[in-house]
Amino acid sequence: MKKRGKILFIKIEAKNNYDFGFKLGSRLKKQIKDRLDKNKDMYRKRAKKRKDFSVYIKKAKKFIPSIKKNFPHLYEEVKGMAEGSNIPLEKLLILMCDEELVEFKWGSPRPLKLTRKPLRCTSIAIKTYNGEILMGHNEDWWPEYRNNGLFLVDGKIKNNRFLAVGFMGNLAGSAFGMNKYGISYTDTSLEFKRFEYKVPRFFHLRALLDLKDLKDAIKVLDKEGSIVGNTLLISNSNILDIEELTSKERVFHSNEWFVHTNHPLIRTDWNSYNVEKESMDRYNKVVELLHKEKKLNLGSLKKILRHHGAGICGHFTKNKPATYSITLASAIFNPKEKWMMLCDTNPCKGKYKKYKLK
Repeated sequence: MKKRGKILFIKIEAKNNYDFGFKLGSRLKKQIKDRLDKNKDMYRKRAKKRKDFSVYIKKAKKFIPSIKKNFPHLYEEVKGMAEGSNIPLEKLLILMCDEELVEFKWGSPRPLKLTRKPLRCTSIAIKTYNGEILMGHNEDWWPEYRNNGLFLVDGKIKNNRFLAVGFMGNLAGSAFGMNKYGISYTDTSLEFKRFEYKVPRFFHLRALLDLKDLKDAIKVLDKEGSIVGNTLLISNSNILDIEELTSKERVFHSNEWFVHTNHPLIRTDWNSYNVEKESMDRYNKVVELLHKEKKLNLGSLKKILRHHGAGICGHFTKNKPATYSITLASAIFNPKEKWMMLCDTNPCKGKYKKYKLK
């Protein structure tokens, strides 16, 4: 296990999902326990009316039936992680559905306003001037995840190999990832559905690592989900964006470039809960910067991801409360050459390091 900056890098080869989960939990045992202890305090601060951690355990267990029904192999992976890390499954599961548990008022059709804070993730896919398809992404989330918050795994389960970044104590690829079949994906939060105990969003993302064909992504993301998000996917020759909205699904294709932040792209899908001015400003700034590039290339992506306009590269400042999101990491993917470039902090401050699938 290597620590490059603030993101741990590990390699795991496994014969099945349970074996992979067990090895992942064993390798990250200390870090997962530390993450869980820190998150207990974080949850109390972000949801002041839920001070008893046992309530989260009780609620997390209610997601299990839907997970077992829709992704039984990933449930086995979680069981392996729990046993490998020596942490009860129901406690570990809290880290895998914390977005649902912390941002919802249980039983309410809407998320809690007090925890919906601006500045989330930014995803960009481009077709370069020489025909390559690349994708860039800034992963924004709570400042508490800046240290011991993310891990990168070079994983192999049976015949599939992948590079995946996940939140500590969570599934591989719960942030973003790519596999040997040339499929890469990122995710940005969008409007939430009415709260239901269905499949937490991170399980859908982990399942994308198993795809062999991009067209199957819609089937994976359509499986019972308790929240709604947007997923930007690329392969060697395609740019595909899927918005999972409350009552509908939007699918977009592009042959040039595509941008997604944290609001639906079609005006008729907007409402008071799913459109933040900050997200729209960030989207418009990225589009503006793309138009200024004469020849889109790898340098173009790096330049835009490092840009501070409208918070593309997000920092904690004295003018923002600590509950705001910041940029934790930045990544660039090349599905044809099967490499990921990862920066383990704000891209304006750090350097991208290349990891290649062999």
